[in-house]
Amino acid sequence: MFRNLIEKLKSLAPTGRETFDPSTLDDPVAMQTEWSPLKGGGANFCTRQLVQVSPHRYEFRATLGAKAFYLIFFFIGSGATIFSISQIISSSTVFKPEVLIPGAVGLIFALVGGLMYYYGTRPVVFDKQHDCFWKGNIPADELIYATANELLMPFSEIHSIQLIAEYISGNKSSYFSYEMNLVSRDGVRTNVVDHGKLDQIREDANTLAEFLEVPVWDGT
Repeated sequence: MFRNLIEKLKSLAPTGRETFDPSTLDDPVAMQTEWSPLKGGGANFCTRQLVQVSPHRYEFRATLGAKAFYLIFFFIGSGATIFSISQIISSSTVFKPEVLIPGAVGLIFALVGGLMYYYGTRPVVFDKQHDCFWKGNIPADELIYATANELLMPFSEIHSIQLIAEYISGNKSSYFSYEMNLVSRDGVRTNVVDHGKLDQIREDANTLAEFLEVPVWDGT
């Protein structure tokens, strides 16, 4: 109930953008495809850049800014944890709040930073040698008989590239994050990237559309 209420409140929030009408694409697949964000959240800066590794392969790689952002969380958290451990060792006192609280908060920051770095730098690949898109480290033999899911999509199943915008409202700032998804012939979506630089994500979508020979559905 509370989740539905939150979603309704979000839909009432002013975004300054008109709702995209998929019927303008004149494609029946577009009408059966979801146009709400596939991946909630996002960033207000560019977290991934498209790199041509070879004539047959493109990869989205984490930007230096994104890596620095993830590592700041990790090192601040690690520093606080190490400080707390050193205090425990020097004072032989474990259960003092002034020792435990910074250590616990630091551990959480380090864990969050480590997870952000792991997921933010994992491979995001378009490869014609395997005729497949995938995210993460997936064994080559799994790509041969793969079907579209949240981590991969064979090129033969890609119908289009979808771009959508998500308005993210926070306590201190609000911004748009832009999501690139692959859409299969059956309307199944697989997320590619999600970040805050519209011009860049449009440019990357057009590059990949030419590489894959599919259209771009720009719902931003």
